[in-house]
Amino acid sequence: MGRSILEIKHVTKDFGDGNSTIRVLKNINLTVKQGEFIAVVGPSGSGKSTLLSVIGALLTPTEGDILIDQEVVHLQSKKRLNQLRAGKIGFIFQSANLIPYLNVSGQLKLVNQIAKNNKSTGQKRANELLSRLDLLQRRNNYPAELSGGEKQRVAIARAFMNDPSIILADEPTASLDSVRGRKVVEMISQEVKSRNKAAIMVTHDERMLDLCDKVYVMKDGCLARE
Repeated sequence: MGRSILEIKHVTKDFGDGNSTIRVLKNINLTVKQGEFIAVVGPSGSGKSTLLSVIGALLTPTEGDILIDQEVVHLQSKKRLNQLRAGKIGFIFQSANLIPYLNVSGQLKLVNQIAKNNKSTGQKRANELLSRLDLLQRRNNYPAELSGGEKQRVAIARAFMNDPSIILADEPTASLDSVRGRKVVEMISQEVKSRNKAAIMVTHDERMLDLCDKVYVMKDGCLARE
């Protein structure tokens, strides 16, 4: 394994205020290195999605630090946070969240533009990803013309498009059948291993856990190695 890409140090997250405060994350500690693919399992409401949102700088921790490539995320300026999200983090959510007026190629092109990457390199990367996900023939289709599984695979291609340091996947196989789901998780694993990335996947699908290097269990806001 290479250097640490992600470090979570004593992170807590509270919601609410005054007497109604709920502590959703409790003193979370985790290090993920280059080439590591981590799974987080646990019951609904245990804090798994909140953890991904804090790691991805969508939520600010109440206490503790998140470091991505040695940068303390919540201490960065708003501009730098946007750069971190655009350049170093690839999100895969349960729902595809595609932009309805952009075709499949356009979804990936937009990511390339936001990250200010080279246009021709981006086009080559987009075609490679769409090919690997059996979507090349759908590149001119719009979200309304795609099945649920196709939309999710476009979302996965979009997450990989900016060549991120870390991939955060929240139930990435939820709308896929078992064969396509397996293929997608294999692809995440391959991306992590071959390109020295880190990935954290929240999942209920235990059939995918053999593809992960480590499995952690989230229960009542606490994270422990299985």
